[in-house]
Amino acid sequence: MQRDFPPAEKFAGAMPGIPGTMVREVESLPDYLERGAEIAPYTKAASNALVFEVPPIARYLVRDGKTVDVAVTPGADRAAARLFLLSSARGALIHQRGELPLNAATLVTPTWKCIAISSPSAIGKSTLAAALCRRGWLLVADDITRISWNGTMAVAWPSHDALALWRQSCEMLGENADVLERVREGMEKFFLPARATTSPAALSAVVWLRTAERVEVEEVAPVDRSELLSLATFRQRWIDPLGRRGEYARMVAQVGRLCRCVVLHGARDQPVEELADRMVETFR
Repeated sequence: MQRDFPPAEKFAGAMPGIPGTMVREVESLPDYLERGAEIAPYTKAASNALVFEVPPIARYLVRDGKTVDVAVTPGADRAAARLFLLSSARGALIHQRGELPLNAATLVTPTWKCIAISSPSAIGKSTLAAALCRRGWLLVADDITRISWNGTMAVAWPSHDALALWRQSCEMLGENADVLERVREGMEKFFLPARATTSPAALSAVVWLRTAERVEVEEVAPVDRSELLSLATFRQRWIDPLGRRGEYARMVAQVGRLCRCVVLHGARDQPVEELADRMVETFR
């Protein structure tokens, strides 16, 4: 399964973690989107398509849950173009398919439980995931995890074999950031390779990280799981313009019915190893 697009090469192939899709690098994209409406600066959406631009890096056209066309601005940082391809464009593709894009670092425990770790930006989900990988957990995906439904269970799809960490997080874990691949030019964020699974896994639980003065685990009641899953969803504001509200509601209900949801308090404010200890205890 394809996991990346080398920035030195033309972007082409299946979107990581979504077999049957196609990414194509093109010279340019049309300015007009039929029946499209502006939903954010540089972003237009219709029921079957979303086009967005990241000036001065690239423009992206995502269609029908199947294709992504990307036009890279001449002379732009291709690593940056790859970053938005694998994040925003990939998330839009998953929404269009009626599936659930979780803003999460997802791992498989040594006992084969699949756990998605989500949080607001810069709280430390990837840092915690890296600490858990050192304890034998396997990486499924970082940044955005594709969750599909096979009729009986929620399935998390593998798409990454590295975690994107800020320099401070690398130093906290004893890693030398200067020997790692930089996520993009001018950004103090780096890819830390991790042992990864190559097989889809049945999602067992979703963990939401919150800051707090001490580490505590809070179980979320089934009636409140939809709210937590909504917080963990990538770009919720795109759902209605893409015409996917009904499919999204069904996915959230299905995942919430079968998967455990937990709030882990103490993120960012407490030592990552203490958080990892509590994760291990919680998901033995």
